[in-house]
Amino acid sequence: MKHGRQWIARMGLALSILLGGCSPAATPAPAEATAADLDAAVNYFLSGMQDYNVLRMDPFVEMLAQDPAPFLLDVRELSEVEANGYIPGAVVIPLRDLMKHLDLLPSFDTPIVSYCGSGWRCTIAMTALGTLGWQEVLSLQDGSFSGYREGGNEIATGLPTKGDPLDAARPNPAILLAVEGMLAGLPQGWAAITVEDLAADLADRPELVLMDVRTQAEIDRSGSIQAENALAIPIEELVARRAEWPADSGASIVAYSGSGYRGTIAMTIMRIYGYTDVRGLKGGLGAWVAAGYPVAQVAIP
Repeated sequence: MKHGRQWIARMGLALSILLGGCSPAATPAPAEATAADLDAAVNYFLSGMQDYNVLRMDPFVEMLAQDPAPFLLDVRELSEVEANGYIPGAVVIPLRDLMKHLDLLPSFDTPIVSYCGSGWRCTIAMTALGTLGWQEVLSLQDGSFSGYREGGNEIATGLPTKGDPLDAARPNPAILLAVEGMLAGLPQGWAAITVEDLAADLADRPELVLMDVRTQAEIDRSGSIQAENALAIPIEELVARRAEWPADSGASIVAYSGSGYRGTIAMTIMRIYGYTDVRGLKGGLGAWVAAGYPVAQVAIP
């Protein structure tokens, strides 16, 4: 009986070795993206933007009546969707989980409309997907889902059924790894900073780098926020002038624009490059001025 058990054990061991030898090799981990890889991916996204990929509410409502309607991507948390409803036909993938469910998204050349509660997270999603190769991802603004609901438009309740896998696009694994790192590193509040907190930071932390991503014409017309460490790099030139970014990827940086939208794009891009403490100014220069904070005017010759 003892010999029988030993024989069975040896046969089991041999079988496991045989099956192990016949099993497919483990998929190697993707290599990290080089700076050149990221430059190419981000420049492709930036050069393809139309009106910064902003989608206003009235054109969006008109789009919903088209055939085919655009692919709708809801990046809110499931608890928000359950509490407030969703736009009929939307696929819900919370922002932090987006990279885990890219198989639910359509092909690179299919238009996608990304939306969230107010317009911040869907702009991060738009930038992430654009960097990965999707060619027409629009970010619903004008309050995003909140604005849609307040406009009296059709709302579905509960949670939508999970979308069927489409497996329609294959992003570059190295770029995907960088975008995953960006999403995983986003702090609570999605890396937004209020004008009040920025004013306090500028007073207490002179090392803070303030990056204005508007055009020079906008700066000349509207002025800018003063800071000891200030940079002005239009979003269109962000990659071309990457040598002007802080050398320390851990530097504390706040990116801003006129309304906050382009600042969110810049913040997302810099985090994709591995900068770990970049925030976007909520409401941009407009919110700063509305709160009564000073603006430095540029002398125009």
